[in-house]
Order: sequence, then C-alpha cells, then structure tokens
Amino acid sequence: MTTVAIGHSLHRLFLHAALLVISALTVFPLVWMVSSAFTPNELISSKAIRFWPEHPTLSNFTIAASSHPIWMWLFNSLLTASLITIGKLVLAVPAGFAFGRLEFPGRQALFWFVIATMSFPTVLAIIPTYIAVVKLQAFDTYGAMIIPSIPYIGFYVFYMRQAFRSLPSSMFEAARMDGSGLWRQFVDIGIPNVLPAVAALSVISFMGAWNIYLWGQLVLDDAFKKTLTTGIATFADLDSADRSWGPLMATSLLSIVPVLIMFLLAQRFIVDALAPGIDEK
Repeated sequence: MTTVAIGHSLHRLFLHAALLVISALTVFPLVWMVSSAFTPNELISSKAIRFWPEHPTLSNFTIAASSHPIWMWLFNSLLTASLITIGKLVLAVPAGFAFGRLEFPGRQALFWFVIATMSFPTVLAIIPTYIAVVKLQAFDTYGAMIIPSIPYIGFYVFYMRQAFRSLPSSMFEAARMDGSGLWRQFVDIGIPNVLPAVAALSVISFMGAWNIYLWGQLVLDDAFKKTLTTGIATFADLDSADRSWGPLMATSLLSIVPVLIMFLLAQRFIVDALAPGIDEK
C-alpha cells in the first residue's frame, strides 16, 4: 500500500470517527430523555445516567396525566398541526401549479413577490396579528392558532413550482389535445406526479406547526386548549428543586412520537422528492 493510499485511509478513518462522536453527542440527549421517561422520578437524579432504566415504569406518564391535561394537549397539537398543514397545501399546491405550468400577465412579478415574503421576519407580524385576533374576539380559540399560521407559504409555493416545472410538457399537451381543461390537468396529471413533493412538504409543514411555541403562548390561555409544545412549558413553572423530571421527560417523549411516526410513514416519498435521481439497488 502506497503512502498516498495509507494517508487516504487514515483520513477516512479519522472522518468516520469524528462523525461517530458527533452523532453520539447529538443522540445522547434523546437517549437520556427516553431513559428518564421510563425511570421512576425519584431515581432520575439519584442514579447515574443509564441508556435504559433498571426498572422501567409507566408511572411518569400517569403522574403527568394526573397533574396536566397532556392527552388534551396531544389532541390539540394533532388538530392544529394537521389543519395548518392542510391549509398550507391547499394554497401552495395550486399556486405552484399556476406559477409552474400556466402563462398569465404579471406571473413573474407576482412569483417574485411571493418569494420576497420568505425574507420577511415573521416575528414582526406578531404584534399586529395579535391585535387583529383580539379585535376579532378570536383570542384563546383554535382559529387564532391555526388561521394566522397558514399564509406563510413562500417556500411551499416555490417548492411546488419547481416540482410542477420538472414535469414533461408533453403530458400536459397530450391532455389538452384530449380536451382536458386546466382543472383536469391539475388533478389527473399534475398532482399524481408530484406526490413525493407534496409528502415532503406535508412533513415539513407538520413539524413546523407542531413546534409553534411563541404564538401559542400568546393566543392560548386556557390550559385545555394548549398544545404539547406550549403545555410542556407549564412544567417549568415548578421550582427546580421540586421539578418532576420524570413526568416532564414522559411528556416530551410523547411530543416527538407523532412527528417521528409521520416522518417514517412518508420517508419513501421524502427520499423520492429530495433525491429523484437515485435509483434503488
């Protein structure tokens, strides 16, 4: 083996070792959370951190449910994240088709306006949006959480435009020759061929909506209307000396399960959308 080959092998070995260390540091907090969720609360701070508890228990979930409406929080999170995702897709998918496949006056100017909204800091809209919610008497309602979160679709429109533009024009020309209108072209040809992109955006939107915190803290006051993200913050109201780390970790674990399930179910579509040129071996 030449010196160059040995140097290349050592470089790859060092790179893989560094990646393993970084991966371990990244995964460790998650492992600790899962372990703590199934560890009796009184043993969490008194015993060394373990990858799995010696005596697994579900008591932390029971304690959390008895002190906080965590199941209602879970329902609220699923409801708001799902409706926000549906709302974004209902707006972004047709808009992406219009920008990607249709010709109309002012198309480019309007598209660049939509793209420009991506650079607008959403935090600047919080105060005027909050004032509007209060004046419309929608404070502390699901609508206040859902409706203002839907219009931020600049990236979604851009992504769907690229997905529709990547489709062969011959498909749409053949449909027009067969007498199909724009709606039939959109529903029968466009959407079925961009399902991977729609699935990828669905996961991205769902995760973003699931993790909304600041806006939820502002407009949701009723404990039974909070989402898991905002509800978990109520655990921090306790004094640190008496904080129930077990129930907190159990609730935190509960908050990542739906997102993880959705990602696993849509994983194939996401791979197809992000790496369309990769063929399965």
